[in-house]
Amino acid sequence: MKKLWAPFRSQNETHELRRAAAPRRRREVRELSTIVILVLEIVFFTWWLWPEAGREHPFLNSANALLILKYSAIYGIAAIGAAIVIISGGIDLAPGAVMALAGVIGSELFVVKGWPLGSSMMLGVLVGLGSGLLSAALIVLVRLPPFIATLGVMGITRGAAFILTEGQYFDVSSRLLGGWRPLGLPADWVSPLIMIVLALVFQVVMTTFQWGRAVFSIGGNETAALFSGIAVNRVKTSVYALSGALAGISGVVLVLVQGQGKADLATGYELDIIASAVVGGASLAGGRGSVLGAVLGTLIFGVLRNALPQIPGATFYDRLIVGLAVIVIVVVDQLLLKRRS
Repeated sequence: MKKLWAPFRSQNETHELRRAAAPRRRREVRELSTIVILVLEIVFFTWWLWPEAGREHPFLNSANALLILKYSAIYGIAAIGAAIVIISGGIDLAPGAVMALAGVIGSELFVVKGWPLGSSMMLGVLVGLGSGLLSAALIVLVRLPPFIATLGVMGITRGAAFILTEGQYFDVSSRLLGGWRPLGLPADWVSPLIMIVLALVFQVVMTTFQWGRAVFSIGGNETAALFSGIAVNRVKTSVYALSGALAGISGVVLVLVQGQGKADLATGYELDIIASAVVGGASLAGGRGSVLGAVLGTLIFGVLRNALPQIPGATFYDRLIVGLAVIVIVVVDQLLLKRRS
């Protein structure tokens, strides 16, 4: 009897292992396809912008690569939070406005109040965390749809930034010492390193820790997650708080990169941040996505914004391409969902 039972049990175990590994395989395939798109994009612009003999390549050089990384990281840090929110089945429209408010408060404390740089920018990050908690309260306690709640928070935070600045700006660069090297690193490397570290940390958290698995479960089927014992409201609150905090970090980084704290910083960044997460594999239906994929999506759009201005007549095509990319990817994602069901 034991011999007869053993093969049957083994087949069941194999089936369960395959089913459990399926989402991970899909994530790996999506990340691989995103890498392929990024590589093809780089190859295309390298070929298209190939210079005449003797001239330095305007696109394929180390200085330009660092420039792409530096500015992509501003979107990429916030895109990590946006991807986690989307995986949980929600949406966050406030990152751009939260970035502006966090940057304005941090720069005002540094320039006007004379606070140390670290303390000023840390409070800016905490403002982002508070904005995320406000979104979470509206969604979890008031039961507003995430779209409406975060749209409202977007208006509140952007309006607060304009009220604080009264249309002026805070000149952070004038107070930074020449050759500023935080932790001994070149200033241009700060934002890429922050993005890479955060991406690796949250990739591990989302794929190996119970909290990450709970986020995927809620996005896949919130009712089933609730009945399986997951504290749905608590996880949702943490997800939006995290998104706000990461948007605050992005705002602080943006201020340090541009040297100014202004209320109109990061205007329109919401589309770019959400688009990066979606291009990187996050499904707007929830339950699927990848932190590393979101960062790769950010790099895809970063390369696009860097290369297109170097092509005559193509300067303003990046917004069009971003919009088309989001529509195409969401349509394909919906078709795949219908096919699986």
